[in-house]
Amino acid sequence: MKTAVISDIHGNLAALEAFFTVIELIGVDRTVCLGDVVGYNPWPNECIELLKGHGIPSIMGNHDRVAAGLQEPVYFNDLAREAVLKTKDMLTEANRDYLTLLPEKMNVDKKFLLVHGSIIDPDEYILTPAAAARNINAMRDTTDVEICFFGHSHVVSYFSSAGNSDLSRVPTELFLMKDCLYLINPGSIGQPRDGDSRASFLIFNEEENRVEFHRFEYDIESVVRELKRQEMDLFLGERLYLGK
Repeated sequence: MKTAVISDIHGNLAALEAFFTVIELIGVDRTVCLGDVVGYNPWPNECIELLKGHGIPSIMGNHDRVAAGLQEPVYFNDLAREAVLKTKDMLTEANRDYLTLLPEKMNVDKKFLLVHGSIIDPDEYILTPAAAARNINAMRDTTDVEICFFGHSHVVSYFSSAGNSDLSRVPTELFLMKDCLYLINPGSIGQPRDGDSRASFLIFNEEENRVEFHRFEYDIESVVRELKRQEMDLFLGERLYLGK
């Protein structure tokens, strides 16, 4: 079984459509999403419809929660707050209901766990070995899986209970050791923040116990044009060129 894991689409239809083209060429058995389907970029309804049309399960991200009206954007910065409130106004009733019903975690076939921020807190950023260690301990104490895929940071990364992570040099493929716990982030489809403007995702090959990290280019200029047409902050497009 080969599973594509995506995260943080953030309403970026151009990137999401390019992703489907890429995986059609690669070939996967299924795709799962780690949340934040909406926010920042100008196509929230279209991205939700694509996920629904392809039958892709997703969990809830913090932007999804706010856009659905389940929480106020109290801890959002000004740019994120303005964008998510715009997104909230753009959503159809059916797509708002879709976001409302998303689960916060998902255990897939008792093989791996999906979370948005972390196992401990859906809004936590796992960016340091200390944060990873807390969550690896939580995974050991509260779950029956050895792999957890997480998003939220928009940074391709991995941590393990063996302590062999290296955020500065994530490999293109990672062979998972038995009896070792892993936290793995595929990066972001719609708004990468690790200095690489290309969208990112991963493929988990269960038979080989191997993770492949993938990057692909897409039409960023089309996102900028739509942001301008929707009268949204153009910095949301400019940052896409920088990968931050």
